[in-house]
Amino acid sequence: LAPVPARYKKMADDSSSQQVIANPDRLLPIANISRIMKQALPANAKVAKEAKDCIQECVTEFIGFITSEASDRLAKDDRKTITGNDIIDSMRALGFNDYLAFLQVFLEKRRKALKGVPAAKRRKKNQSGS
Repeated sequence: LAPVPARYKKMADDSSSQQVIANPDRLLPIANISRIMKQALPANAKVAKEAKDCIQECVTEFIGFITSEASDRLAKDDRKTITGNDIIDSMRALGFNDYLAFLQVFLEKRRKALKGVPAAKRRKKNQSGS
């Protein structure tokens, strides 16, 4: 496994573990988390609020962890924009190799779907949430 990104190393070294709890304003919406969880379960299964809250915290931290690694790489390369390849490289560096094949296929399909679409139209579509 690669070294832990600086932001997370500081958290791990911090003696007050209570500060690690995420700011509620930066957490992913619980409705989105709940919907994703329900899609992975049988129709009659239920998910406790505590489980949803736990997953909400975990996925938010996971995204921050991967993004922090990508940001560290950007700083070394003197770049400002994180790309899909940066995310894949960061996940590889952090040891998430089991997810790479899926993500690479997804990224390739997304690029093919957007090929030929003008950049301005792509930005507008992304901003509208589509």
